[in-house]
Amino acid sequence: MSELLKLLKTAIKEIEEDGFQPRVALVGPKFAEIALEELKSLGLEIYIVRELNCDAILGDPRFIGHLRKASRRISLEPLIEEKEFWKEIEEIKNL
Repeated sequence: MSELLKLLKTAIKEIEEDGFQPRVALVGPKFAEIALEELKSLGLEIYIVRELNCDAILGDPRFIGHLRKASRRISLEPLIEEKEFWKEIEEIKNL
């Protein structure tokens, strides 16, 4: 299971534990480019929102924007930066 899929499942589990039903994913185009298959495998309704770029908001559509616990925002930037960091370390090792 990919690191991203684990992250998505954890966010969904947290929302469910708070008593909500996460059924939608509002995703930026960059997030969709990287994680569309993972999102589809989770059975979420997916909406691409240009302004989110490489972020996604998973949540219960009845309460998004009304109750903080009804959604979670996930950013790919830290994951992308970490991959680039490890890539640079590998390049340095190979010098």
